[in-house]
Amino acid sequence: MHPELQQRLRALGVVRGTGALATLSRAGPRVAIEELVPGRFYTTSHGRCFIAESHYPPGHRHGQVSLPACPHLCSALTALPTQHNTPVDSQNRACFLDIETTDLSGGSGTFAFVVGLGFFAPEQGEGFHLHQYFLRDPGDELAMLEALSEQLPRFQALVSFNGRAFDVPVLENRFILARIPPPTTALFHLDLLPVARRLWRYEMSSCALGALERRVLGVLREQDDVPSSLIPWLYRDYLRTGDARQMKRVLYHNAMDILSIVALVTRLHSVLTAPWGESEINVAELYGLGRWHESEGHLAEAERYYCTALGASSSPELRWRILHSLASLLKRTDRYDEARTYWEKLAAEKHTDIASCVELAKYFEWRAGDYMQAVEWTRKAMVRAETWAEGEARDEVLAELSHRLARLERKCAGRGTGR
Repeated sequence: MHPELQQRLRALGVVRGTGALATLSRAGPRVAIEELVPGRFYTTSHGRCFIAESHYPPGHRHGQVSLPACPHLCSALTALPTQHNTPVDSQNRACFLDIETTDLSGGSGTFAFVVGLGFFAPEQGEGFHLHQYFLRDPGDELAMLEALSEQLPRFQALVSFNGRAFDVPVLENRFILARIPPPTTALFHLDLLPVARRLWRYEMSSCALGALERRVLGVLREQDDVPSSLIPWLYRDYLRTGDARQMKRVLYHNAMDILSIVALVTRLHSVLTAPWGESEINVAELYGLGRWHESEGHLAEAERYYCTALGASSSPELRWRILHSLASLLKRTDRYDEARTYWEKLAAEKHTDIASCVELAKYFEWRAGDYMQAVEWTRKAMVRAETWAEGEARDEVLAELSHRLARLERKCAGRGTGR
């Protein structure tokens, strides 16, 4: 660039990276990231990038969970159902991935300024190793991407939380823009968010990682943590001032996310493989396991989980869910007489439920041939539907029930008293 043009741009505050900000930054110390956290510089053909390094010994406690040894972790990954029903080979080396970005929307202009890779590497020592690639300057991105393209092929599997929708697409977009083949495309990817939702959505309104930390893992973050929503702004502030002290908090946040992913795999494994009667598994988890097994076609296992959960349930809402699922499963296996018991319990306990009344009307009409009972249950369903707020849904349900009631009354009239 012509020196005169460069000087004019500088006068307007247009500079590249953080190196030239000494005279532009606000008053205060300029502390470099390498002065705050242990790490090293990694040199590539495009320059160098900084890697913060941490190590957690075997048995390190993260909340209520102890981090597993490598063989146990591989066993845990093998036990987890995946999006493609492809088991993770127990010999695979897993990389736990989490990134921090300049924008939470994940648009084309978003780039990762922290890429955290956690892994077990016995040849590097026992325990869990964490490498966090940090962009001291946006101009170092090519060096960071080249370093990642060299490191990621060492692994055979990625484990993330919502990484399929966010982390990996952001990284792959940056690799493509840099004309570097994305190394992530060759790796098996296990995203824990769908797995967590299948198991815990029945007891939690949110299955975000922070919520799972508090409710499932028992993790309480220290004051060093920073909210995710502030991280992009803190990085922009760092680029303006050159002071990396807040970046240390961002690295702590990223490290905690990755440790939580490892702990979540461990917890999932303990729930999925626990023997019957395991006291640490709560009712909602038992119900979630039942739903999980039913969706996979393991009906006998699903029924066993539902029955166990029903015997231990204390929450009325969850108990009603269990009754409904158990009755539906029995109906699915043509065990209508057994299903009837649970429909009657549901109708008696949940006075707003219409579905159980309709199922009982169907049962007495088509299975028991008791039209008077079918009429009675249809009328109960209509009474409950009439309490709904006026609208299209209410009108449709009442119209369907009226049609059913009319048909049943004709059958009753044709048979006298019914049965």
